[in-house]
Amino acid sequence: MRTSRAVPRPGPGRRARLLRLFALPTLPLLVLASMLTAPTGAAAADTGKYGYARYDQWSWVTSHNAFADDWSQLPLPPNQSQSIKEQLEGGVRGLMLDTYDPNGSGPVGLCHTSRVTCYEDFKSAVLTIVNFLQKNPQEVVTVFLENYASRETLTRDLTSMLDAKGAGKLLFNQNKYGIFGNNWPRLRDMVADDQRLVIFQDSWDDVAAGSGTLMNTWSHTVENKYGYGTGNAPSGCAVRDHSQPLNTRIMPGTKNLTPLFTMNQFNSDAINPQDLAAGHNGQALKERIETCRGVTGRAPNFVAVNFYQKSDTAGVNPVSVVEGLNKDAYVYPPDPAVWLVNGKQYRSTYGSGRCMVRGDEFTDGSGGLVTQRACADPVPSSHQWTATKPDYDGKGHYWIKAGNGTCLTIPYNNGTPPGDGTQLFWWPCETKSFSGSQLWNVIPVNLGAGGQERGYYFINQWTGKCLTLDPSTSTAKAGKVTQASCPSH
Repeated sequence: MRTSRAVPRPGPGRRARLLRLFALPTLPLLVLASMLTAPTGAAAADTGKYGYARYDQWSWVTSHNAFADDWSQLPLPPNQSQSIKEQLEGGVRGLMLDTYDPNGSGPVGLCHTSRVTCYEDFKSAVLTIVNFLQKNPQEVVTVFLENYASRETLTRDLTSMLDAKGAGKLLFNQNKYGIFGNNWPRLRDMVADDQRLVIFQDSWDDVAAGSGTLMNTWSHTVENKYGYGTGNAPSGCAVRDHSQPLNTRIMPGTKNLTPLFTMNQFNSDAINPQDLAAGHNGQALKERIETCRGVTGRAPNFVAVNFYQKSDTAGVNPVSVVEGLNKDAYVYPPDPAVWLVNGKQYRSTYGSGRCMVRGDEFTDGSGGLVTQRACADPVPSSHQWTATKPDYDGKGHYWIKAGNGTCLTIPYNNGTPPGDGTQLFWWPCETKSFSGSQLWNVIPVNLGAGGQERGYYFINQWTGKCLTLDPSTSTAKAGKVTQASCPSH
């Protein structure tokens, strides 16, 4: 690991410049959080597409009456224009299905409004979903059953199909994770355990099916209403009948279960749903999410729509809207490049209780090394850092200033950007930028707790590398703080 002592900047009279800088305003980084946009960026490479997000911290496009896609077969206006297979391939991850038992003894069918208008067998739809999951091992699919079939026939058809495909353990088993006491599992754990088919039903309490569970909809989720009168657009965010209040934080009867929120963005009273879908799925969808966020305090988990691919707003549709929600929902794992800010103390999320510290001064008095030590309370000057905008930049970068007014600096290295592992300096702040070695992009990232806990990446403008705690010296009294390549996903 490099610890270059090359002079960070050429030129005489560096320390004399400091007098001009002490009068500049400093801003604790916590204040910056409200001024900065959320990242589209990075997380540890081994955490997959979800990072450390729990199942209840993610959002999915959900198709209302996913099976009702063809009105050439039945004289009913459809709710979707694509098959279930096409919907899954197009980005849908939640499916609303109506299950009936037309013959009284199976097979269970997917029917619309009555047992005589059936589209396909339930087993056929399950086969489509299982095939998709087996081809896409990172994906999770959730199914909501409005059920009118018997418990016996429904569980028999589901279990037999899963077993026939060798997919018995795909069905989510809530008992495996103890969700009522522990809350929903992390999606990355569900993926690792291959527990990627989640099914809710509204007929009974939780029902065992094979090695998994058909969970009761109303003991695990909350929903807003979906009927607004013929021709009217969805508005407001009123709770649906049967649902707990939308702002419920912990489901009644559980110790720690966060309810999943299904936001219904369709009008079931419309004579032809296709006539209204585009107007509901564009800018109106984004506005409705914010309306409901004001009621629930969080983003919806399931955004339920008709004709999911239709929109009246260029570049805005249910898939793109949900992708935007999940950029904010991505939970970043502990990482040497992710820091918490407690007051003016920068605490690493990696390891235990290590903070960035202004280390010993160089013998020539020109600056010193930046190190890591055990965090302290109260916070001494040597542990204090603030983010300040330089008066010469104007491009959104920040100085990271130490308690003595000097700046976090990448070693100059004779003008060649140094590589990973280079230990950082504290050094007099420049009045003009030569290379950007003292300029940092500050990017907030979600560390969980419903988006309320933020960490930060600090990316150097010159090298494009991240401020990083050195794990190999994190048990030393004075370890190293370096730059390294920023994690990505």
